[in-house]
Amino acid sequence: MRKRRLRCESGIYHIILRGNNQQNIFDDDEDKYFFLSRLEKYSTSLNIDIYAYCLMGNHVHILIGKGNDLMSLLVKKLACSYVYYFNHKYDRTGHLFQGRYKSEPVDSDEYFKTVYRYILQNPEKAGICQWFKYPWNSKYIIKHKENFIKISYVYEIFDGKKNLINFLFENNDDLCMEYNSVGLTKLKDDELITVFIKRLFGITNIFEINNFSSNIIQDRIKLLKLSGIKSDQLARLTGISKKLINNV
Repeated sequence: MRKRRLRCESGIYHIILRGNNQQNIFDDDEDKYFFLSRLEKYSTSLNIDIYAYCLMGNHVHILIGKGNDLMSLLVKKLACSYVYYFNHKYDRTGHLFQGRYKSEPVDSDEYFKTVYRYILQNPEKAGICQWFKYPWNSKYIIKHKENFIKISYVYEIFDGKKNLINFLFENNDDLCMEYNSVGLTKLKDDELITVFIKRLFGITNIFEINNFSSNIIQDRIKLLKLSGIKSDQLARLTGISKKLINNV
């Protein structure tokens, strides 16, 4: 049985599309231009905001807004259109993308900042090149006229372009949803609190978790559990009862 996707009040989500069996989904620049043209086309027709993207060899990151009702339709249209194009161009058949796409809710300004930077810096974290030299992330929008990327909203979250650029150049150890459970289990308690739990909740003090609504807490606990953190450890680190965590 498929797990239900987590929803958030903000309607903002981080989406990841991966190639089947980790295969490349782009062979040349033309493929990437086509993918972006379809991202623009379908996000515009569905009135879904796009805040950031990064096209890697075998996967794609997208940060969207207004996604509560039509996120799955956007991904379906995008994937079907691109697979048809790709299979026809390369005379191939069959699946291109890996099963269901991944998504995580982004319902705090602090976590929005983390995800935004993580997406743009993905090439650098993968050891390809410095993020600002990579041609296939949305960083160029920062310097140029807004197109289908809603950079004005990004500036609003960061309280201006200067703050955004400064944030992007800060040293960081940002972690988002694709950080696997093996990586998490190797982190010590204080590292988990600092680099994962605090950033996921968008807080500076672990006790601020108590200020969130029960729905938000449950959504965050689901994400943490899906990331491989055990219930006992979550209870110890967050102060949330183990019974509540087990029931999520």
